[in-house]
Amino acid sequence: MTTIEHAFLGVDIVLATGLVRRFGWQLAALAGICAVVPDWDALTIIYSLEVFGEAHRVWGHNFLVCILVGLLIGCADYCFDIITRVSRGVLDMFKISGLDDNFSGRVGHSGLCFVVWLCIAVVASLSHLAADVVSSGAEGLPDWELKLLVPFSDRGFIYPLHSWGDVGVTLIFVSGMFAMLKWKSKTMLIARLTILAVITYIIL
Repeated sequence: MTTIEHAFLGVDIVLATGLVRRFGWQLAALAGICAVVPDWDALTIIYSLEVFGEAHRVWGHNFLVCILVGLLIGCADYCFDIITRVSRGVLDMFKISGLDDNFSGRVGHSGLCFVVWLCIAVVASLSHLAADVVSSGAEGLPDWELKLLVPFSDRGFIYPLHSWGDVGVTLIFVSGMFAMLKWKSKTMLIARLTILAVITYIIL
């Protein structure tokens, strides 16, 4: 999946659970961020194509790193409410008014809230691996294995069911997003149907 599709998947996972109603929009935003983060290893392309070829889908795309990074981001955001602060900063930077109420501080500060934050961060991060395992290759490109067990094993995993960058998946996610905007009271149901539609599309 592409970066935007990973973000959609992370957000939809949280919306499908209904947890946003209790813990606030920040939880969905956290999931979207954590679902994208494993692609940090793609930044190695700045150094060289050779390093990129060795690092991408390896350094950030394994269970150990995904779990640790998810825990780190979840803990940092819970403790410092980073997502809310950044959102307000963007509003101020672009001088956007009238939306302050929509970007109020995080709801809830408790042991349960902390656990939920960490769990969602980790699950969203791991969703990236699940998506990439079934999404690989494209026209003229070979399948790209994931070294999920690094550093304990160098074994590669890939079960390519559809091509990377397949526009069909993007269209499903975007359609789901617009449906949620139109029927806000049905957000949880639409998120579930969106995820189901993506899975069905990939399988077919």
